[in-house]
Amino acid sequence: MIARVGNILLACGGVAIVAAGAWWWLTYGEVIRYNYIGAQEAAFCLTGDSEICRLARALCRGAHPTTFAAYRAGLLWAGFLAVSLAALMPRGAAIGRSSVER
Repeated sequence: MIARVGNILLACGGVAIVAAGAWWWLTYGEVIRYNYIGAQEAAFCLTGDSEICRLARALCRGAHPTTFAAYRAGLLWAGFLAVSLAALMPRGAAIGRSSVER
C-alpha cells in the first residue's frame, strides 16, 4: 500500500514538474525569444517571482488569449514536494518481504 502511494506521488510530481516547465515556456518563451528579458532572468521566474517576472508576464499578455493564466511557480514547487515525499516513502514490498523471510 505504501509503495503504491509512493508511486502515485512520484508520478503526480513528475507530471507537475513537466507541466510547470511547459507552462513556464508558454508564458516566458516569447519574451525570451524577442529578448525583452534575458534567459537567466526568465529562468529565475521558473522557481520564484520578482519585478522582472511580473514585467515579463505583462509583456507576454499580448501574445496569449486573455483566458490564459500566466505561469506561477507554485506548480513546480508542488511537483518537487510530491517527488520528495515519494523519495522519503519506504519501499513497502522490500520491507514486507524481508520481514516475512526471517
